[in-house]
Amino acid sequence: MSLSQDLAIGGYQGLELPLYEVNVAQAMIKTNSARSAIKLVLNAIGAKKVWLPSYTCDAVVEAAGDVGVTIEFYNVDANFDVDAALQIQEDEYIFVIDYFGLCGEAIKRSISRFGHKKTIVDCSQAYFAEPVGALATIYSPRKFFGLPDGGLLYSQDSRIREPEQRDDSSESRMAHLVSRLANSPEVAYQQYLDAEKSISMLPVKRMSRLTERLLQSVDNDRARTARARNALYLQERLSQYNQLNVRIDDSVAPLCYPFLSSVKTASRADLISQRVFVPNYWPEVLKRVREGSFEWNLVTNGLFLPCDQRYNEEDMDRLIRLLAIK
Repeated sequence: MSLSQDLAIGGYQGLELPLYEVNVAQAMIKTNSARSAIKLVLNAIGAKKVWLPSYTCDAVVEAAGDVGVTIEFYNVDANFDVDAALQIQEDEYIFVIDYFGLCGEAIKRSISRFGHKKTIVDCSQAYFAEPVGALATIYSPRKFFGLPDGGLLYSQDSRIREPEQRDDSSESRMAHLVSRLANSPEVAYQQYLDAEKSISMLPVKRMSRLTERLLQSVDNDRARTARARNALYLQERLSQYNQLNVRIDDSVAPLCYPFLSSVKTASRADLISQRVFVPNYWPEVLKRVREGSFEWNLVTNGLFLPCDQRYNEEDMDRLIRLLAIK
């Protein structure tokens, strides 16, 4: 590989990172966060009103709010489909989420129902999902890999263009990633929280050179295979207890395994006490939904089990044992 004309030659050595040059399609717009990608889309299309699912994180709500669009919320059903009664007007848009990377069919049904020109797909939890013809599809690779920031956006709409100015602040969000290599996750947890907070305040810019290079060093094929294998392993052993009707086979590589148990199991706090760190998607949703609704139940009782490329079947067996299903 030839060196670019503007790169220095010689000097001290940096980190040795593998290079997978085909990791990200050239058609992808690279931003400094998925939140920035949302803002970029809404600004570019001149959106006045957008419908968001009640079951979403505040980062999405805040991004839309920062652009100044009017926000309305809709509910999803137990199949993660948009509320059957919802109708959107000609000048409105709808934001749909591929939850956990397992809702590809629901996304297709939404696009068929509302039209690709009105549908923005959030694949922040579905890095390995292919775009399926929406107005825009947004990805958050740092939810799947050790990256300091970064977002990806796919769209064939000529109004949506990559920001001209590149972010140069990624290095300030590397401490928790470096610490995780040598220490337990608890050691740098506050640094992780600080990094997350700083991402929320980023202006819309292009992806940094650091993040882009780190993303190029990820072995996508290995990550996809491992996630698919681990998720399928959990599905085969837990589906009989899972109230969620999720389809899992070797074609999907989800963010996690969503488990809404029909029987008594260990709680999220129980798992964390055993150093199994399960996220909570998303406590802020409770202020937007009624008690007892599907979304309320998922936030209150759902367990989102790690199944990513760091783990193998032995780890999944330990996870199942700690669930203490009764």
